[in-house]
Amino acid sequence: MTAGRKRAARTRLTLTVAAIGAAALLAAGCGEDSSGSGSAAAAPPVVTTADGRAPTVEQLRSRLEGRSITIGSAAFPNPSLVGLYKVAEILRADFGLDVELRLLDSAPLTAALLSGDVQLGHVSLAGLASAVEAGGKLRAIAGDDQKNIFLVTARAPIRSIEELKGKKFAISQSLTSIVGQTAAKCFRDAGLDVQKDTQLLQLDNVGSIVEGLESGTFDGGVSATFRQIELDERSPGEWNVLCNGWEADPQLNDVVAANEQWLADNGDVAQAVAIAELQAARWTKQDPAGWQALAIEQLDGLTPAQARANYGVLVEQLDDWPVNGSLDRELCDYTLRTSKEVGALRDELACDDLVTFQYQDAAVALLGKR
Repeated sequence: MTAGRKRAARTRLTLTVAAIGAAALLAAGCGEDSSGSGSAAAAPPVVTTADGRAPTVEQLRSRLEGRSITIGSAAFPNPSLVGLYKVAEILRADFGLDVELRLLDSAPLTAALLSGDVQLGHVSLAGLASAVEAGGKLRAIAGDDQKNIFLVTARAPIRSIEELKGKKFAISQSLTSIVGQTAAKCFRDAGLDVQKDTQLLQLDNVGSIVEGLESGTFDGGVSATFRQIELDERSPGEWNVLCNGWEADPQLNDVVAANEQWLADNGDVAQAVAIAELQAARWTKQDPAGWQALAIEQLDGLTPAQARANYGVLVEQLDDWPVNGSLDRELCDYTLRTSKEVGALRDELACDDLVTFQYQDAAVALLGKR
């Protein structure tokens, strides 16, 4: 067995790729929603002990020891998943949970959440909003990697968005995704329309964009911090970052969501996850070497130099795992507002339709605010 296969067996990480329509999956998972509003039900009750306080780690462990949960993610393995890998470690070590991490495409993940095949989903807030609007009864209980890590890059000598006018430019799949929204906002800030002013190409994913950039198929595209690090390492000085998503389009990126029916019966698991998210964020800040080692262990082909560079960008520059929790109301409101503006959402959704902050608040109270 190769080292990569040993790592896969040890972490029980399953990669699943499926080409199934999101609309069909939502219909199969949640049935009809006669109102069409997609508004979420009332927030689940707070988990407390007999004296009305939030339970401690030890009390939660006594309730959870030996139970199994599956956490799905729609992200392809990359350094932004290091926080989630650490959360899984903490849930196993501190709470006694048997945790399986499973990677799926976004539509199958939504369907698995709605059906209960996956209990917790690591999904984009914008994607969660679309699922709720379509009638899915889902709610975010915690946050993971917080910032919009996508960016616009181009091959030198192009040094500005304006120089991409009339040229081939690539995004992944849809203008309503966070990748597409980042491109649209960066071009709009430069006085351009990415659809009208470029030869717009829509590819499967950011990895395909990077391949096209390197082959010279097109001049610019939306990349990500970890992909840009790879580009710069392979071809130093050949690439110029023209716009950073976390500055131009500061959306809340990934949250941890659950089916509301499951959540009503498993608030203790939700509380453990919120605590583990904070513990992972604080470990990330305190142990740079540990973060880099975990990244190298989990991500095949990641070099020590790349791990150091990714830590510098994601943790030191972007603070992608804030020590008091990644759920942020201001970022949440901005994400929903901009998603509505670009047509990703039909209706105006409020943050409280999608997110409950109670578990994160209780975790901060338990561990202490920093």
